[in-house]
Amino acid sequence: MLVLDLISTTIATLSFLGAGSFLVYLVATEKNAPRFAESLVKIDASDFNLLVSVIIPARNEEQTIEDCLKSMAGQTHKNLEILVVDDSSTDNTCNVVRSFSETNKNIKLLQAGAKPRGWVGKGWACWKGYEASRGEFLLFVDADSVLAAAAIESSLKYALEKGIEMFSLSPSIQMKGVFAKAVLPMVTGAINLLYPMQKVNDKNSHRAYVFGTFVLVKRSVYTAIGGHEKVREEIVEDAAIARLAKSAGYNLRVERGPQFVSSQWESDPRDIYQGLERVTSTSVRSFGLISILNAVLLFFITLYPIIFVIVYAAIRTSNALLIGFIASVLSILIFLILDGFETKTISGKISLSACLYPIGSIFFIAAIVSTSIKVSRGSKIMWKGQGYVQPARKRNADKFQLRSDFR
Repeated sequence: MLVLDLISTTIATLSFLGAGSFLVYLVATEKNAPRFAESLVKIDASDFNLLVSVIIPARNEEQTIEDCLKSMAGQTHKNLEILVVDDSSTDNTCNVVRSFSETNKNIKLLQAGAKPRGWVGKGWACWKGYEASRGEFLLFVDADSVLAAAAIESSLKYALEKGIEMFSLSPSIQMKGVFAKAVLPMVTGAINLLYPMQKVNDKNSHRAYVFGTFVLVKRSVYTAIGGHEKVREEIVEDAAIARLAKSAGYNLRVERGPQFVSSQWESDPRDIYQGLERVTSTSVRSFGLISILNAVLLFFITLYPIIFVIVYAAIRTSNALLIGFIASVLSILIFLILDGFETKTISGKISLSACLYPIGSIFFIAAIVSTSIKVSRGSKIMWKGQGYVQPARKRNADKFQLRSDFR
């Protein structure tokens, strides 16, 4: 019994050390993340009037597309063409867009049509938007994105002055419902852990990602790397585009931009879970068994301390367990701080929702396990009512595959 107590206490202590390491690393990462509002102070107020093609893929977005288009119509940069590409919507999305296009001639509705064999995700809609566009710069925006009036103008000036060829802003995110508040801080914490912005912006680092809510790219660069056609088999296509651009030597930059871009996340538990399966699917196919081990590690760091505290409160068998109890309590406190820290980063405020992190952890762990099973069996990953089979990938390809395109 003493041996079991010692093992349990050792695991609890290691969990505490792991949680503490995460806290220190993530706080340092956030401190070093570039902030677009601060970057703008350092550029000249030059006037650029280049044509920007805003491409908005939309599938069943009747609840969000109106706010998105209102923000587009109010941009200070007026030389825009706004192309909404309908991806086989079955709701009122098209009628909402048509209503806007009647009063704003810059807004056009396109039909993506059926995806050709081999295409997955929203990549096909993005590609059709590109084919119909004329702008020297392309701006890919999700249908639930809302931009501040100066977002496009400021980003264009910044990119041109700094020689940035692909630029993305992280948004503030509205989290509605218990499950969104439980899951999203866990997800963003994992992204910040694996993809610190200073590494993404470092030309000597292979790490690359963009936020699908706002991706500004030079047309010549997009064309040169093959655009979405080159990554047509990717479920998480925007992160794949970022890898293409950076690996080809182009200047990729990502900055924090909550004052300039906002977005909404899913609130339905099923949609949230399917979104987790989608974004973890690429990691799973690259790492295989290691992905399952990551799920086990996540369990021991986030859930094991809670179980330990509950068991200790019930039995209290030895002094050895007291050390484990203290370590577990400290681990729980650290994760409450971590979750609150991430919640403030993505939504701008701290709330009691940090207490929901065990639910987020359960969702995350379950998604990794279920996705591993689906990928190994060649089963479909569901997203927005459509099923996709994740193609095989060599194990050593594209390390650090956790994706950033969470909606």
